[in-house]
Amino acid sequence: MKSNLLKETIRQFDEHRLQEEAALRAREAEVMEKIPELASLRNASISNFAKEARARILDSTSKDDKDYRQEVKEEDIENIRRQEKKLLVDNAYPEDYLSIRFSCKICKDTGYTGDLVKEKCTCLIQKLIEQFYNQSNLTDVEGENFATFDENVFPDKPLRENGPTQREYMLQLRKLFTNYSKEFPNNPKKNILFTGKTGLGKTFLLNCLAKALLDKGFSVLKITSYNLFEQLFDNAMRNRGEGDQLLKDRIFTVDVLIIDDVGTETKRNNITAEDLFNILNERYLRKKHTFISTNLTLQDLQEWYSDRVTSRLFDKDNTMLIRFSGQDIRLKKKNK
Repeated sequence: MKSNLLKETIRQFDEHRLQEEAALRAREAEVMEKIPELASLRNASISNFAKEARARILDSTSKDDKDYRQEVKEEDIENIRRQEKKLLVDNAYPEDYLSIRFSCKICKDTGYTGDLVKEKCTCLIQKLIEQFYNQSNLTDVEGENFATFDENVFPDKPLRENGPTQREYMLQLRKLFTNYSKEFPNNPKKNILFTGKTGLGKTFLLNCLAKALLDKGFSVLKITSYNLFEQLFDNAMRNRGEGDQLLKDRIFTVDVLIIDDVGTETKRNNITAEDLFNILNERYLRKKHTFISTNLTLQDLQEWYSDRVTSRLFDKDNTMLIRFSGQDIRLKKKNK
């Protein structure tokens, strides 16, 4: 998914650059017709440069002489540019009318900077982030992120005797996931499993983490468990081989897959469990990150899915298990 987005974005950059080059040629043709002096200046300079190039090929003078001639040539070019700009301004044109109009002057709309070592330009990174947002199915992250995290909505009451309060626990999780996003993608544990009843902040924290990773330029796809398995089942039943493959390509290749509300999907014999195992196993083999939220308890998960699924879900070496408990903050907000 990420590589396809990169290719498509670079294609858009190339297309824009070609359009701008064509627009420049059109402006040049217009100006040459309306300002004969400028056309003569250009023709004379082209002729002079051609003679200079021929002379340099035949030249056998010393290096110092060549360096001096190069300086003279650069001065000539700069002088011609000044004359062109003056002619343009004298004829009511902007002085940069014959310059190509790049959207990004840093990379000149190529998407990359550097000569020997190519690096993504900031404009390309920003464009990719926008594309990732558009394809992530995350509509709430602008309002639900680490910057909008308000600990005061969580009760300041202990979750258990001698334990942290619900507010303190959520602050601990905010710190934990802020650090997780900073270390991404080099986290030892690639999977996160959120368990707990509704209204405790699971989805909010998932959105916070997703927003932080999207802003770093990683691809994220969020989908409910119900929609995920309905799409997989529908593709299989209708023999939509291409559609099924496209869906699986996205699921397997995205940097972060978030499956929300696991356990709410329709259970179809062993099909659902097998699909979930294949997703978890394939992403495990590819070292991809998978975040899962569920209202089910660990025991419920064991009863709902096969042992193969729960062995992947409860793998302590690769999964961070986060339990949520306390007061439903959504009920608290409604009462207020």
